[in-house]
Amino acid sequence: MKLTAREIVDKLLNDDNILELAGEIKFYLGDVDIVVKQKDVVGNIMQEWLQGWLDKNGIEYAPSENSQMPPDFFLNPDDKTKGLLEVKAFNRNGSPGFDIADFRMYVEEIQEKPYMLDVDYLIFGYDMNGSGVVTIKDVWLKKVWQITRRMANYPINLQVKDNVIHKIRPGVWYSERATDYAIFDCLEDFICAIEETTFKEPKLRNSIASTWLEKFQRNYKAWYGYELNVPRWGAIKDKYDLISGKKIEKANELLERVKKNKQKIEERILKCQEKIIEAKTDKQRENANNSLDKVKKQLESINLKLEEAQEQYDFLMRN
Repeated sequence: MKLTAREIVDKLLNDDNILELAGEIKFYLGDVDIVVKQKDVVGNIMQEWLQGWLDKNGIEYAPSENSQMPPDFFLNPDDKTKGLLEVKAFNRNGSPGFDIADFRMYVEEIQEKPYMLDVDYLIFGYDMNGSGVVTIKDVWLKKVWQITRRMANYPINLQVKDNVIHKIRPGVWYSERATDYAIFDCLEDFICAIEETTFKEPKLRNSIASTWLEKFQRNYKAWYGYELNVPRWGAIKDKYDLISGKKIEKANELLERVKKNKQKIEERILKCQEKIIEAKTDKQRENANNSLDKVKKQLESINLKLEEAQEQYDFLMRN
């Protein structure tokens, strides 16, 4: 029986009710058996579990022979350019910590085989309690650009050690709470980020970076019959930088707050001036003048704060 990735997810959720199941990971050695309680073990085991599930349900597939690159399974063994399925899992109580692919290998792979961008990522969000009981909290089916984002120093989220790029890492695609960087909107923006990152990777910068996109576009058009409209990184990078947006928002809030405080002080100055005019005794006039002097000093102080707030807001808007 052949099933698509979407049909597999539907069967897991609706026929097997996977979100209602509970399991354990057991280890046997000699006459000792234990229930494994280490959460980081679950991620790797879920791929093997799914393979067992495919076998049990008579679903056709061919396993991948390359463990370093997606996919894990070919759901159409007769045509390994279609039905590509990659399995990932992570502790739902934390952020997704799995690797998507080695960056350099992935760059070369999708350039030569653009259909690899069609890989479906079947992602399990699991929980393990203190007794070692495993439950599945969420199941997602995503494309690669729907689970990736930019980072501070690179156009795509990466594992970087000693300034050397290693793995592509996911972002948080499932949270409504604003994070520092947004998930990519579309395939075109993802490709844009990939290309820009090739210029930041020393080995690729000196070899394929300058021609990577041209060759990718040529192969993509040959496969799909049309060319992607890939933007330049400079044109889209800001929309994925939520940090700058939040900074601008806070700077604007501060600016408006200082403006309101200045307005209140100016109103107090007018009232002090009115009291001076209306004073009937020297004592009343003296008190009104003293109040006016104090309020004028407050106005000087608030003007300095307003100038600083305006400069900060203008700086963020320029950059």
